[in-house]
Amino acid sequence: MELIKPGRVIDFMGMRRFWITLSVTLTVLSLILLVKPGPKYGLDFKGGTELTVRFERRVDQGDVRRSLSNHGHGAAEIVPSASDPRALLIRVERSSVIDPARETRLREAVRTALGDVQLREFRMSQGGDHLTIQISASKTEAELETLLRGAGVDVRRQGREIVKRIGEPTENRYNVSLVSVGDLVFQQITQDTGTSGELIASVWVSPKASEKLRNDSIRALLYSLVFIMIYVAFRFDLRFAPGGILALFHDAVVVLGVFVVLRREVSIATVAAVLTVVGYSMNDTIIVYDRVRENLGKRRGLRMLDVINVSISETFSRTLVTSATVILSVLPFAIMGSEVIQNFAIAMIVGVLAGTYSSIYVATPLTEWIDSRFFHPASQALAAAAAADHARFEAKKAAKKTEAKVESADESSDEQASESDDAQAEPSAQSEEPKSEAKSESSEPSGVSRRKPKVDAKKSKGESSTDESTKD
Repeated sequence: MELIKPGRVIDFMGMRRFWITLSVTLTVLSLILLVKPGPKYGLDFKGGTELTVRFERRVDQGDVRRSLSNHGHGAAEIVPSASDPRALLIRVERSSVIDPARETRLREAVRTALGDVQLREFRMSQGGDHLTIQISASKTEAELETLLRGAGVDVRRQGREIVKRIGEPTENRYNVSLVSVGDLVFQQITQDTGTSGELIASVWVSPKASEKLRNDSIRALLYSLVFIMIYVAFRFDLRFAPGGILALFHDAVVVLGVFVVLRREVSIATVAAVLTVVGYSMNDTIIVYDRVRENLGKRRGLRMLDVINVSISETFSRTLVTSATVILSVLPFAIMGSEVIQNFAIAMIVGVLAGTYSSIYVATPLTEWIDSRFFHPASQALAAAAAADHARFEAKKAAKKTEAKVESADESSDEQASESDDAQAEPSAQSEEPKSEAKSESSEPSGVSRRKPKVDAKKSKGESSTDESTKD
């Protein structure tokens, strides 16, 4: 599908100042927004607990928020379900009900409750929802549950296999399900609102794990930029690499800036979308670069700026069709998908739009500047001078053509004028001839003939010979 006719060259670089200004402005604003107010990190990057609950009846969100605030969760988020009006998604910043000091107290209480039985292992999960315990003597699950409750451990009261033996029977190791932050928050809400329900799911992420995920995501983005720059430098040459890296940095920062403006969560799914955008933008940039390199060999007399215009014009139809296809593919997910899918789709749409014009107005202008500044300054100057001479020659040629047209127009007008004068003069001359003849005839006396007398040829010849002999 050709949106631009073959052979047509659009002056893309003639509009580069506007687009460069726009790109710089968007990048600077995005960087400022990333500092203040900063991105809205999801559960993956800031830690906390996310629980999905479903009540028996529809509960007012204001009542739920008041209950959370009364129990120290003032910064909690409440997201209603799009499919079920009685279901809510609740996020709180707390990830564990057990702090190190309380864990130490519980360990000592359990050791005291065991008496002569030796406590070999007492380890709680970071979210405080599981306890791994090992003792020197065998006990049944019910006996151990009663002992732990007596020591003050918050063992769950609902669910299957609350206390479960793990490992070899001789090891006497057990896994105990404890009351988590999700269980505790759900109990508090049901008590305050006076309704019952069901805790469908509860997920927690510790602050250490979220920090590690956040740092790993930043490293993944930086590593991808570095390796892409190395690839482009070897694939083409060094003058192309900085433009490609700047375009990728621009795309990633603009996507994150849009997420800050829209107050969308930045999570693992968002990072995956940004990495996908980086790959898409790099692919589009490499296609333009490859055509530029090909045309540099074919059109050695052109400036780098003109080669870029030709190359982008030849690949512009492909770029538009590909970008439109990707956007139409993810648009339904951005409209009707869940929150996580919507974030991914929005990041893809923004990234494709930014990547499409960054391949044209971020990567290639920097490449042209680097080429003219460091690689071929003399050839660029000669090419510019040749282009100026060619422009002057064409201007002179056009001026001569214009003068020739004006002269031919003047000559044709003069000829037409002379022909019209001759046409007017002929009738007057014809009208004057009879008058002169009539006048001359009338000037002769009447009865006198104007006919000349006839002379005999022989006689005249003899007379002429007689005269010649007489002269002799």
